[in-house]
Amino acid sequence: FNIFAGNDTTISCLQPCLDLKAKVPDVKSTDDYQVIPIPYAPYPYTNPTGVVFDPFYQDDLYSDVINLPFKFCFYGQVYTSCVVGTNGILTFDAQTNKNTYNAYLIDRPIPYAGGSPNNGSVVYYPKASIMGPYHDIDPELLLQPYNRKMEYIIQGVAPCRKFIVNFFRIPYYGCADSVNTTTQQMVLYEGTGIIDIFIDSKPIACAGSTNGGHAILGIQNWGQDKQVSPVGRNYAVWSSLKEAWRFVPNGGSSLLNRVELYKNGALISTATTTPLGNGQLEALFTNVCQPEDSMSYAVKAFYQKCDDPAIETEGSDTMIVYKTLNPVSVNSTDVKCFGASTGTITVTSPLAANVEYSINGGTSWQSSPAFTVPAGNYIVQARVIGSLCGGATNTVINEPTQLTASASTTVSTCANNDGTLTVTAGGATPAYEYSIDAGVTYVPTNIFTGLSVGSHTITIRDANGCTTTTSSVVGLNDTMRLELGPDSTICFGSSITLLPQTNDLTDTFKWTPSTRLNFDTVKNPVASPLDTIKYYLTAKWGVCQRKDSIIINVKHKPRPFAGNDTVICYKGLAFLNGSASNLSGTVNFAWSPTTNVLPPNFPIAIAKPDTTQMYILTVTDNYGCNFSVSDSVLVTMEAPVPAYAGNDTNAILGVPHQLLGSGGTGYVWSPSVNLNNPFAQNPLATLYNDTYFRLRVTDAIGCIAYDDVVIKVYAGPTYYVPNAFSPNGDGMNEIFRPIPVGISQTDYFMVFNRLGELVYQTNQWLKGWDGKFKGKDAASGVYVWIVKGKDKYGKVVEMKGTVTLVR
Repeated sequence: FNIFAGNDTTISCLQPCLDLKAKVPDVKSTDDYQVIPIPYAPYPYTNPTGVVFDPFYQDDLYSDVINLPFKFCFYGQVYTSCVVGTNGILTFDAQTNKNTYNAYLIDRPIPYAGGSPNNGSVVYYPKASIMGPYHDIDPELLLQPYNRKMEYIIQGVAPCRKFIVNFFRIPYYGCADSVNTTTQQMVLYEGTGIIDIFIDSKPIACAGSTNGGHAILGIQNWGQDKQVSPVGRNYAVWSSLKEAWRFVPNGGSSLLNRVELYKNGALISTATTTPLGNGQLEALFTNVCQPEDSMSYAVKAFYQKCDDPAIETEGSDTMIVYKTLNPVSVNSTDVKCFGASTGTITVTSPLAANVEYSINGGTSWQSSPAFTVPAGNYIVQARVIGSLCGGATNTVINEPTQLTASASTTVSTCANNDGTLTVTAGGATPAYEYSIDAGVTYVPTNIFTGLSVGSHTITIRDANGCTTTTSSVVGLNDTMRLELGPDSTICFGSSITLLPQTNDLTDTFKWTPSTRLNFDTVKNPVASPLDTIKYYLTAKWGVCQRKDSIIINVKHKPRPFAGNDTVICYKGLAFLNGSASNLSGTVNFAWSPTTNVLPPNFPIAIAKPDTTQMYILTVTDNYGCNFSVSDSVLVTMEAPVPAYAGNDTNAILGVPHQLLGSGGTGYVWSPSVNLNNPFAQNPLATLYNDTYFRLRVTDAIGCIAYDDVVIKVYAGPTYYVPNAFSPNGDGMNEIFRPIPVGISQTDYFMVFNRLGELVYQTNQWLKGWDGKFKGKDAASGVYVWIVKGKDKYGKVVEMKGTVTLVR
């Protein structure tokens, strides 16, 4: 009901009692109404549980009957149902208008009793109606975003329920745009007959709308001869934004029973009331005594229900009464130095005794009214000791601006004794003094000279003795230079003098590493490095220092390598694998002796010596150092491999015959057919024909030689003896000998002439007569021979015959 208990109140701690006032609604019988503006505080325009009434989003129609959740008093009558029209109107003449045509023609103000229901061609304003506002709107239009809604919802519990009708973003007829929409709400309050109208937005309507944009905000009675409406809202062209109106019953009798004041839930006073107009009463509670420092009071107004005087409804509001010790006054002094805590606050209050004080919001209290504080805003409080009754005031403790200082410097040279520093001070309280020795002595000048390189701190003091410091770094004008020049190159075994270029005043030198330097702390040492090296020089001039480096490239002396001593086969080739290392460029090669060496000027060559030979490889550089160094390799030639396949001989047909090889460590007989093992030194051959064998003999180092043997095959065991021979020197058939086949030993072989003289005799294998007798050629003719031996089985074989010697 909009009970207003009044604003919170403050009284003096010395005041024991006071009068309290409140404002309550002057709710009367509903015989008549008045309209007053109220704050815009609508209920939600859309609700998840809201009921969308029939007809569902159809233009110009009344809904079906809606049964009200409570009896509603309106213009002296009590209603239990209503219908809602889609043009923003509610009527309690439900049976007449349910599901009928909701006229859209609006061409006169209310009250108006003309027209008839369900007739679209005439103006018709129904009986007992609430127009909130009534205008030609069209819920059938679908606008984007598609979120328009018409609903009703009941809120609260008996006897304080509300029946709420919402129109949310409903377009004007003929205005298909989202700008020309209305959002409005009607609220009916149980037991009082009060009606609230809330309008979130109501434009004038677009040019294509009907009725010229006219609308009505108001109510008319059942008899259609009474109406109440705000000024300018009864058949007029108007717009509204965030607007609210209350229609308050204003009949001949009041529904107010009483207004009561409660303290801690207990009734302490009943008010007298005085009309204020505009539907409000002033409720006065006199001589309310409050020993407490602060107290909350509840104001409650009790009303008869308009439909049942035996039932009371109530509304309530609260207020707080505080006690204070004001006026509290303060004397203060400001802080002298920025950030210090030297300000003072001295408090005085209406009571001189039994008072305590606080400046930190009541966190702590003290009996002394004097405080020493830093700068800031303070809420100064005073209260009676033992109670919460007190007072407060604000005070500000100021401070000077912060003492600031900055410094600029000029650089020092490497001599480190000619830098300067200039200080610029500001803020606080001039004049300023300056100290470079941490405040031991102060001078009025702000310039300091003769400074060394590094950070210097200056203390600045103002007229109040406030101090600050600033630091600045005296830089270095470092003009020192050091250059060792380009890298150099020397030949192995040579020396070089190092010649750095630097300032004349540079007086300290240190070379690293000191390897092969005659001195490492002089400016121009002599270096004799054995290999490429990088020297670093660190030089100093006062506080300045430079470091540079130089590489001394040492061209190396070649290291020749003629290869490892080697052994070759007899009359074989020698591979010379020479090389050179430790080089600093290209080199030339030369072999000596050059005879049978190809090519003689390459490190890798082929030699064909006639015998064991020492070869020398000489390497000379092409990079200007005139190095010439040599190395040698011994090539040892092996003796020929003594390959021997045995003497030509005879073998028995089909009987294994042992071949006899020698001269090495590896053997290969060919052809291998009819051999039991062609890789054996002495294999067995089973022959059926005369056979020529070649034996390949390999020695321990892989050298190879060949030898041949002829094996004649005879049936045996026997001796095969020719019947003629011709020792005439032509190389053919020169020797007469028996050919043993299967014979293991020969006892004798003898030849006799016709006179019976023995001309030749032997028992050696395959030895024969060469046609000589007593050192001379024997005469041509026939000779007799006899041979005797044993075969391989031990049987004696003895044969005789003749042979013809032909010259």
